[in-house]
Amino acid sequence: MSDAAENEKEFSDIELCYKAMGLSFSDNPEQVEKTYRKLKDEYEKSVRSSDQTERASAVENLKQLEELFITITESLIYKDYAKEYEKYKALKAEKLAERKKKQQEKPIVKEVLHNCPYCQKPIAPKLKVCIYCHGKILSPMEQMMAKFLSTRNLLVLTVIVLLVITGVVLMSNPQLMKGTR
Repeated sequence: MSDAAENEKEFSDIELCYKAMGLSFSDNPEQVEKTYRKLKDEYEKSVRSSDQTERASAVENLKQLEELFITITESLIYKDYAKEYEKYKALKAEKLAERKKKQQEKPIVKEVLHNCPYCQKPIAPKLKVCIYCHGKILSPMEQMMAKFLSTRNLLVLTVIVLLVITGVVLMSNPQLMKGTR
């Protein structure tokens, strides 16, 4: 037999072993061992049964399970996958450690909350609209503009400016005042 045919037969045998144990060929080594221990515990419980036929069946199943597990774990495919999986786990653990280290290095800055001017509930200072009452939050400059440049104040200012302009024009041209009387 050629190497390719032997590899194909080994792959097929191992795949059948995985299926017999209720596993998928893509299951990781931890899952294989977990399933093996679970099945072994079940069969060992059945070995202690009072029923003679159940005990005999459990002993036979335990032997088959051992053979399946040895076939899987002794295969080159499984060993290669186990090595790659260990590398993956180490890399994942390293990344997790880096992430934790970064989190520890960063000082935790809690944002100081301000009270909404309308409902007095705490809100973040960067908000433009209160999340509770939906009132518009104005910056100090906007507050000043709203206070002094309101519609009423603008109308009063316009009237005052017109009166001043009228007064200046009349003072600078006295003949205009005589013509009106």
